Amino acid sequence: MKWKVLVTARAFWVSGQEAEAALREAGCEVVRSSRAGPLTEDELIEALDGCHGVIGSSDAYTGRVFAACPDLQIVARCGVGTDSVDMRAAADAGIVATNTPGAMSEAVADFTFALMLCIARRLHEGHALMINGGWNEFPGSGIYDKTLGLVGVGRIGRAVAERSKGFRMRVLAFDPALSREGIPGVEFTDLDTLLRESDYVSLHVPATPETTRMIDASKLKLMKSTAFLINTSRGALINDGDLIAALEEGSIAGAALDVYAKEPLPADHPLRRAPRCLLQPHNAFNSLESTKEMSRQSAVTIIDLVQGRRPDNVCNPAVWDSPNLRVKI
Repeated sequence: MKWKVLVTARAFWVSGQEAEAALREAGCEVVRSSRAGPLTEDELIEALDGCHGVIGSSDAYTGRVFAACPDLQIVARCGVGTDSVDMRAAADAGIVATNTPGAMSEAVADFTFALMLCIARRLHEGHALMINGGWNEFPGSGIYDKTLGLVGVGRIGRAVAERSKGFRMRVLAFDPALSREGIPGVEFTDLDTLLRESDYVSLHVPATPETTRMIDASKLKLMKSTAFLINTSRGALINDGDLIAALEEGSIAGAALDVYAKEPLPADHPLRRAPRCLLQPHNAFNSLESTKEMSRQSAVTIIDLVQGRRPDNVCNPAVWDSPNLRVKI
């Protein structure tokens, strides 16, 4: 059987030439969706007709999609986040779901630090002024010797902590999923203490029922009025309305965001008009090196299944015990 593989991930379109060639060599037909993801349920159902695998963006992979696409055997997320994939529904339907952990960690850590420097020193404001013919001074905030609070210290959080050493920053961390030992130079504490003491708060946890809107009005009020919030993880972690209010009131110094609860961020979204807020279009992962590796890992998981092997980085291991398992291993 010749596998048909849909690609909705723009990063794969741009950087996945070698990965696509490997898929074709393994006997797969590779097709693109009519537009890059994230796709809606209805768009996915139409695009996945006759497809056995998908290299996906953060599309809506739901039970309805799985039921409507009987040929689908694997969702290979071209990225680390899996909150757009209903893992239980995928396992129940017998569909393997994978991601690409580690492929983008260094790129996101670089971008996180870039956002921190940019919002602190107001580089985006200076750039906007200059391209419009202006000239002025923009007093900014320092980073050297300040306190960085990491909410989550997995691969990306740890990579950010490593970069902070060059700025001699004190690093606080909150991550209930990890031991409080074993990360040199990182002080574990509770979330409230981290928010009170940090000059920069950077979010690096997945979106789960426990973390959704974890940064709300009550948490923002704990932050220093001179502190900045950076989010390169998931938009659902922040209550947008509460953040906008905090920025308008000046209760925090600013925010730098790369991710949003709804993506693409609507053109009329009030975040676009919030003061002291630096916005980026979900681009932290997007280095040439990281997208090439994401593409490679995504393709390898599909090739493994095509060739009868269990792939690495399976996010729903319960699928192997499903009576409805669609792939033959």
